[in-house]
Amino acid sequence: MSKPFGKSELFLIENDKLLAPVIKLNGHITFSNKKTDVFNELVSIVISQFISTKAAKAIKNNMLSKFKVEVFKIENFKNLSTLEIKNLGLSNNKAKSIKDIIAWSNTKPSSKYIFEIPKADREKELKSIFGIGQWSVDMFEMFCMRNLNIFSSGDAALRESMVQLGMVNYESNLDSYDQYSEKWSPYKTVACLHLWHMIES
Repeated sequence: MSKPFGKSELFLIENDKLLAPVIKLNGHITFSNKKTDVFNELVSIVISQFISTKAAKAIKNNMLSKFKVEVFKIENFKNLSTLEIKNLGLSNNKAKSIKDIIAWSNTKPSSKYIFEIPKADREKELKSIFGIGQWSVDMFEMFCMRNLNIFSSGDAALRESMVQLGMVNYESNLDSYDQYSEKWSPYKTVACLHLWHMIES
């Protein structure tokens, strides 16, 4: 038997008649509030850029298997060249991003630093890393910071699902997606989880 809907899902069902059937069909989706490891999350996000969730998962699992670890650590990559990281199944730019994440991490006072600064400062910090743009920042806020109120109009799967549901017209600009997502506040992240689940299933 599926778990009952959470407060956030009940709010979304009440406030969006187009999203409500999707949530009811998906059933309850659990979203942990536990913050995750910064380095592991950033590397995972870089792996996921511009490819499907399925492909990203396969590449990530293959890399973890080669390193014989469950989460990525700086030690896995610090002695590898950009070419050697690329040869793990990544593009050259993604390999460069991982090298830059290591360099960035080594300048921070602690692993908890990024959790302790304001959101605007965190975004500026992350965007200083090669290959980290707004989409990556949004994913970091969702899955590392566990921010419940993040929407990413730069995510192609989210846009596709919203068009399919008639929330936004196909020709619309990104602002239209952002404006529609306001009705999900303060639970935009939960809405995204359900839209992704719809697309992936």
